[in-house]
Amino acid sequence: MRMFRLLVVLLIFLCLLPPLTLAAAGLIAGQAGCQLDPDAPVPCQILGGDYGDVIYTLTHFGWYTVETLPILVALLVTWILLEIVRSIMLPRKQSASQTPANSRNRVRGS
Repeated sequence: MRMFRLLVVLLIFLCLLPPLTLAAAGLIAGQAGCQLDPDAPVPCQILGGDYGDVIYTLTHFGWYTVETLPILVALLVTWILLEIVRSIMLPRKQSASQTPANSRNRVRGS
């Protein structure tokens, strides 16, 4: 189950990568005072270099959000259902009654 949870966390990260990239492109463009144009790269001067093409590429990668968000929702619903089923199916530990014969705290020789 540990590998399954690790795989689910990795898939959640991959599903959140496009919207995070789109948000990062918006923040970078906003801080640099540039415009975001989804049709063509716009020149954007940051520290003396033109990063308009990079921001344009990040913006286009953000379009994968349309495909990854439904996958993310399906993944989370499936994970929650599997965790519920697993918790129901786990056997419960029966606690042994504490008698002097099976007590671990009894004094030897008593």
